[in-house]
Amino acid sequence: MKGIRGVVGFVRTVEAGSFAGAAKNLGVTPVAVSKNVQRLERQLGVRLLQRSTRRLSLTEEGRIYYERCTGPLRELENAQSAIIDKGKSPTGTLKVVCLSPFGQNYVLPLIPAFSRQYPAVELELHLDDAVSDMIGGGYDVGIRAGQARDGAMVVREIAPLSFVVCGAPSYLAEHGIPRSAADLSQHNCLRLRRRDLPSQTLKWQLDPGANTDAPVRGNFVGHDFPTPVTAAVHGQGLVFAPLPLVLPLFRTGALKPVLPECVSQPARIFMHYVSRKHLPARMKAFVNFMLDRLRSNPDLTSDPQVLLAPFVCPAGTPPRSSRLRGRRTT
Repeated sequence: MKGIRGVVGFVRTVEAGSFAGAAKNLGVTPVAVSKNVQRLERQLGVRLLQRSTRRLSLTEEGRIYYERCTGPLRELENAQSAIIDKGKSPTGTLKVVCLSPFGQNYVLPLIPAFSRQYPAVELELHLDDAVSDMIGGGYDVGIRAGQARDGAMVVREIAPLSFVVCGAPSYLAEHGIPRSAADLSQHNCLRLRRRDLPSQTLKWQLDPGANTDAPVRGNFVGHDFPTPVTAAVHGQGLVFAPLPLVLPLFRTGALKPVLPECVSQPARIFMHYVSRKHLPARMKAFVNFMLDRLRSNPDLTSDPQVLLAPFVCPAGTPPRSSRLRGRRTT
């Protein structure tokens, strides 16, 4: 057991990608971490890490050793957390990453109540739409939209994520209201291109029953949902956006939903965190607090048709029969 510091330093270095990152996590100096790992290598008689001026990389022996060490270390941490947290109120720093628009509209309004209930917890909230490396980023909890793919994470669903087509009153007054998915070919449709898939734009999955995608075209592409939504508010065109993001805009009249029968639920909003048998008290408090309130928020859990009904454009404005003039397509 005399090499336990070296084992911990080695595992944290691999997770952080550097001695400096591991040192920050452990609260020691990078030199101390490096020396502990070197001492471990001498005890084992093998090199675990290849070192260069720019980066560290695992040797084959290092990869095997890392895979065998992570499980037992996690059990030790669980045991320590269970004892430390027993009988104590939640304290310490909690690092949370959350997709930006959802965090601004639904998570941030809950933070004051959480802080009043748990004043000893320091909450560090990162609003980031990119898919984050939970372990590499040092995050305790993540709130995301889409489909969870990391089997090492505990995934708790918050709500299904509905999408709806909408546009500004000014755009609809000028170009007409689409009455069917086929009418979208006559409209300027604002699209989204994911950063990790730069060669294609996301499809508008409008008919969940038939599982069909609407053939949409337009002259504007954004790289996050708030961008095309904001463009739609200014009359650029129609947008297919998450209902929780645009519902506040329906209430102010900045946007109007159209094609309510085409609302789909291609994704979900979920909370995830690294699997542990004994969660730290601060982490358990945050997870339970947020799930309880978000799952009871009618904007997230009500039938989408009920939420849309007060804002749907009335019948009577025919869709335009001609394409938009001068429109460039991409």
